[in-house]
Amino acid sequence: MKSELYEKVSNIVRADLAERYTDDEFTFDPIRVIMDVDEWGPHATGEEYLRIMIVFDGDQKRLDPSWTVGMVRRIRPKLYAAGIALFPNLSFAEKSEWRSMYPKLLRRYPELGHDPA
Repeated sequence: MKSELYEKVSNIVRADLAERYTDDEFTFDPIRVIMDVDEWGPHATGEEYLRIMIVFDGDQKRLDPSWTVGMVRRIRPKLYAAGIALFPNLSFAEKSEWRSMYPKLLRRYPELGHDPA
């Protein structure tokens, strides 16, 4: 069941990215979705949310922060329409950064599974 949810979320995120960026500009792969719990800090709610990690290959200077900041607003209605009410928390990582951070993430989130490529 979780893998179907993760695939739906990943497809929605990928479609949103494709509306703005071409394959010539960026490759977004992998897009990893993890169910996480808000348990840190003084305002922690203990609620589940979707941690969405978007790995990109391309010129980071061309990744428009004024556009990416609006992704949550754009994808939330699509997530609701797909029956997914969990809040999405998006983060971007360059492919080289992802390779170095992956082992630490894998210890915390074993469901990440295979090597990041």
